[in-house]
This record gives sequence, C-alpha cells and structure tokens, in this order.
Amino acid sequence: MSSKDNKLPDNKKNQAAVSFINSSISKLSGIGEKSLPLFNRLKINTVKDVIFSFPYRYEVIMPGNSDEKSVLTGTYEGSGIVRTHKGKSIFKAVFKSSNGFFSCLWVNFNANYPASLLHTGAVYYMYGPVTKFEGIPAIFHPEIINKDDIGHVRSVYTIPVSFSIVKYRKAVKEAFDYGLKEINETLPVYILDKYNFPDIKDAVKTLHYPETKANVESIINRTHPAYKRFIYDELFYLQLVMQLKRKTYTKGIGIKFNIDKEYLEEINKFMPFKLTKAQKKVLLDIFNDMVKNRQMNRLVQGDVGSGKTIIAFISAAVAVHNGYQVVILAPTEVLAEQHYNNAKKFFDNLNINTYLLTGSVTKKNKDIIKNMLSSGDINVIIGTHALIEEDVEFKNLGFIIADEQHRFGVHQRKILIDKGYHPDILLMTATPIPRTLAMTLYGDLDVSIIDEMPPGRIPCITKAYKASQLTKAFEFVEEILNDNKKAYFVYPLIDESDKLELKAATQSYEEVKKYFHNKKAGLLHGKMKADEKRQLLHDFKYGDIDILVSTTVIEVGVDVPEATVMLIENAERFGLSQLHQLRGRVGRNDMQSYCLLIASDKIGENGEKRIKAMLEYKDGFKLAEADLELRGQGDFFGTKQSGMPDLHFADIIKDIKIIQQAKNDAADILEDDNDLSSEKNQVLYNRLKEMYKDSTSYFGIG
Repeated sequence: MSSKDNKLPDNKKNQAAVSFINSSISKLSGIGEKSLPLFNRLKINTVKDVIFSFPYRYEVIMPGNSDEKSVLTGTYEGSGIVRTHKGKSIFKAVFKSSNGFFSCLWVNFNANYPASLLHTGAVYYMYGPVTKFEGIPAIFHPEIINKDDIGHVRSVYTIPVSFSIVKYRKAVKEAFDYGLKEINETLPVYILDKYNFPDIKDAVKTLHYPETKANVESIINRTHPAYKRFIYDELFYLQLVMQLKRKTYTKGIGIKFNIDKEYLEEINKFMPFKLTKAQKKVLLDIFNDMVKNRQMNRLVQGDVGSGKTIIAFISAAVAVHNGYQVVILAPTEVLAEQHYNNAKKFFDNLNINTYLLTGSVTKKNKDIIKNMLSSGDINVIIGTHALIEEDVEFKNLGFIIADEQHRFGVHQRKILIDKGYHPDILLMTATPIPRTLAMTLYGDLDVSIIDEMPPGRIPCITKAYKASQLTKAFEFVEEILNDNKKAYFVYPLIDESDKLELKAATQSYEEVKKYFHNKKAGLLHGKMKADEKRQLLHDFKYGDIDILVSTTVIEVGVDVPEATVMLIENAERFGLSQLHQLRGRVGRNDMQSYCLLIASDKIGENGEKRIKAMLEYKDGFKLAEADLELRGQGDFFGTKQSGMPDLHFADIIKDIKIIQQAKNDAADILEDDNDLSSEKNQVLYNRLKEMYKDSTSYFGIG
C-alpha cells in the first residue's frame, strides 16, 4: 500500500480493500453523515456514483473584462465600507492593475472576512463575473485564486446548494485516486477499436478533467470521443436488451393459429366499411404473425380515426374461431365501454360471446363474469385494469389486445400474459411515435403503421384565437350549433388553480351556459362517478345535450359523430400529441369539422410554436416529430410512464445515426453469439448481470 493509502482512515483502508467504489460517499473526506440525505436526493449514494456524476459545465479560468467569469489581477491598494442609496453596507477593496483600477465587493462580510485575507502591496488574482461599480470594473464576492490556476479548466457539478464546491472537488479527486482502478470496462475491445473510443477509465477521467479549452469545447459540442463513447454505451445496451427480449419472444413457442379464408369471407359480410390498403397491409402483418408457432408481439400505430379498432376486432374474431379467448384492454372505462358497444354489434353477427369487465361492474356481476371466463363461456372480454386482478382466470386465453398501450406498464401486461399460455400480443396506439423514438422504445416489437385515413373523411379545419378574441370564437361555435351540430369545450383543469392561470372547467361551464343559454350543456371530468360519466356521454351522443364541457378525459375514446367543433382553451399548455388526440374527437364523419385553439394573450415562444404546428400539420407523425423536438425525449408522453429510459448522454433526436449503429452492432453480436457466452463478449455478459442482477434469465442469458 502506498504512503497515500496509509493516510486514509482505517475504515477507508478496509473499504478500499473490499470495494471502495461501492461504499457510501460518507467515506470520502469532507462529506459527513448530515450531507448524505442531500446527496441521496441527487441519486449520489456511493463513491461510484460520484465518479459517474459528470460535470454539467466547465469553467476555463482566463483573464479578461467580460460579463463571464474571468480573472482580474492587481495590487491591493486599500478598502473601506460604502453604502448604497438604499442604505446597504458593502465592503469595497480597490486594486491597481496594468489597465487602471478595479474593485472587489462583498455584501456579506464581517470583522475578519475578507479584510484579514488582504495585505497592502500584495498582488491578487480575483476570479468571478466582471461587472461595473462606480464606473470601474468590479467583481462581487470574488474567489481569490493562485496564479497557477489561470488557464486551467475546472468542473462545475450539480451538488446540494449548501455544500461547498471546493469540498466536492476534493471528494471527486479522492474518489478518483482510490476508486478509478476498480471501474470495469463496459464495452468489448472490438467495439472500442471499431469506433476509436477511449477505454472507460480514460473516458471518465476526460469528462471530469478535460484539461484543455479545446477538450471542453468538443465535450460541449458532443464530438469528443470520450463523450461519444458514453452516448454509444447508453444506446447500445438499450438496443442489446431490446433484441434479447425480442429473442425470447421468437424463441418461445406460441399459438399457431389457422387463418380460414371462408371465415374471413363470413366476417366481410358484416364489415361496416371497406378496409383501406393500409389496414389490409397491417392485417396481413398480424395474420403472418398468427400462423407462426411463436408469440406475436406487434405494435400497431395509427392516427386518430385511421381504423385500428376494426383491425383488432377482425384479429380477435380469428382467434375465437380457433377456439381461444380474447382480452381487449383499455386504459379508461369510457374507452372500454365504447369498445364494448362497438364490439358487441360486430361480434353478435358472428355468434361471439362478448362481455365488459370494469371497476364499475357490481360485485355480483363481476363474480358471474369471472365464472364464465374460467369456464370458457365468454369468448371476448373487454375491460380496464380490473382484468389484471389475481382472481380473473381464463380457460384458454390466446390473444391479448392492449389499446393506448403506453398507459400500461410492462409488469401489468406480463400479469395478463401469464393468465394464458404464450398468447399473441397486439398493442395499439393512436399516439404517433416518431421514428427515432420508436426505434428506442419499441426495439423489441414488430411495428405496423396505418398511414392512410378511411375515404370520405374531410380534414378538420384548425383556427387559432387569442384569449381576448374568445367572443369571436364563441360566435363561430354558435353558427355550428344552430345547424344542429354538437360541440366540445375542453379545459385543462377541473377547478381554479392559484398557481396556474388556466381556465377551469367548472368556472367555464357556467360561462358557456350563460353565453349559449338556448342550448343544453353538460360538464364531464375525471372526478365524476362512472355512472354519471356514462349517462352524460349517452345524452351527448344520443340525447339533447348540445355542448360537452370537459377536461382532457375525452382525449381518448369518446366518439360522437355529430360533434363537429372542438374549442380548446389554454391550448398552448397542451403537448402537440395531446392537442392532436383532442382534435381527433371531431371530424369522425363526412361533415366539415373545426378545431378552435384559444391561447393566452401572453403566450410564450414554445406555445406559439405548438399553435403554429397545429395550424400547419394534419399528419400525426409530423406533429409527433415537432412535439419531440419541442418537449424533449423525457416528457414526450407528458409523463415518464412510457418506459422511456433515463438517457444522460444520448439524445434520440440528434443521435439517430448512433442509434442505428448500436442497433446493427447488437444484432450482429447476437447473431454470432446468441447467449453472450464467448470470451470476447464476457464484458457484455457481466455488464448485463450488473444492470439487471437476477433478471437476466428473462433475456435468455442467465
């Protein structure tokens, strides 16, 4: 052990001998037990976390006179207390430089600080943002540095506000001195050679200590080999895991369905409309999966109103014809009930027994339905999360359809899958996913896209108004309503919020009733009981309600053909995908429809861009690309529940080329070594074991 090691406290020597990098950060000098909870909130728990918590920016300490941080050098001349015009006391020290004079100022000072640090006639190097005070250059609360620090790069970290950056930099250095040697490589040698990447120790060191201004610039621009190495690393393991998961699907024996052409002709007799070319192509993709004796895992993407549901119903009918039960899973009761009503009409013609199971079904009826499911008397069951409950059993579950699939977690789907024997899985979404995001999120799935709308649909006309023009928008809606049409009014909140200046549905409902006093309005929101929602939607669709004032609960699944106009208040607050989903609730017939976007008079730049995109694009995929660029990859769905991994380096918008490289590399590696058992892939095997611990058997490599 070196003399440096001997300076470590005994507890640190023991940790270093065992696994220094996996020990608590409290083992690092300067980080006490009191600071632990603060660092834990930042997900910095171990020494290894310190090593892999990279700087968020860098400072290059340079002389100058700019607004940025820079060094002013001068001889200390003297100091005194000055008072501002508001009566605040400031400690002012004056220095003479080669260019004249500059001052340093401290608002927070006492009898000892900073006076005790300054000696008349001595030369000082003062570092900080340069401004002006009383007509000469000045730095408030400067850092006194050494001459040797000039020209050097310093890393700036995200740390607790109350913690000293100087202390943390010392902790980082200690973590490096004793822990770097324990960091294991995560990429095979042949990958490092292929892309000329540095090894992991050098890459980590470069990001913490770039040393030169040129290195800093290339790291900031994401072009430095050390930075690119970590972009690749993130995307490569994402693709590797996706493809290992896909391998388990294709390897697992599934149900081999028979596609009976005569039965398809029978189904065709009861089709409500003729399928588009895009629908036929997607149906063929599904049938090609169903006839194979492996489990289908297919995602069908299609814009609002493109006809995904009928494709799902036809596939379900084929599965039932083969003697299997089918589940259709929906995220909300509103959507589940709509699917049930449409499915019942379709399946009754084919003598397929269809039932609905949601949280609102009475206990007595639930028990009856569960008994019928386990005995096989029900062919198709449509419902919400209630279908995932432990006591829901099937006689012969063979086909699962999940609508708006991003609202269900992988775990929830797995519970349902385990109720059958390798049932085929058909996932559907009306949220168009940009190509880059689809490659990242759904690399383990086969993807089909319905990119054609049914004939006869007239594109919705979108108009934008400022809040001050609301009356003008109301007048437009009034004309539509007077033509015996119906309207949606959508607001972001149920009740008024002090924090956000958003229109609330409850308050707006009163305003709408007052303005449209000769029309009947109803209020729909998520806090209502299921029976109340059901009755209100029924009255809007079939009864005498002309206007439905609602929160975004109507975003998915409400289908009222007579509703031809939608007015959305505070439209700039919604994501583009959500606005597009809402717009898709109108224009579901052969009549002209309208979407009116009402934005705040004080709309921001991003809000303006969203409104402009809605006016420009009708295509959901183009809007999705725009939404991804505006909101970023982490919040594309408005929540983190989509399964999007935390990417610290990679950017799926900018790094499409690297995504493709990583995808190809992962495919080639698994083609050559499908369980990563060869010596050259030991690094990959070990890394996956570390990342997923005991669950690697799920990927077929455990």
